[in-house]
Amino acid sequence: MFIEIIGVITILMAIRAVVARDRAEKLLYINVIGFCISALVALYIQTPFGLVLAATFFITSTIGSNAIAYTLDSLDDEIIYDKDVEEQEEN
Repeated sequence: MFIEIIGVITILMAIRAVVARDRAEKLLYINVIGFCISALVALYIQTPFGLVLAATFFITSTIGSNAIAYTLDSLDDEIIYDKDVEEQEEN
């Protein structure tokens, strides 16, 4: 039952990641997919090795999500060159 629910959540997040236009929004949906996969591994492989595998995947997903959050935070201070704006200012 839990596997099916998490599978549906994973599919919905995959669809939303494909449909989303904003890069930050896509990264967040992909992050949710990573957490869903670690939960599916833990629920499907019900052995001690499955637990170790799921914990490892969860930890690496958390590190990846922290890297994404740090990157998105540092992009706020970035100056973006926009050619169209420069052309409008010249006219």
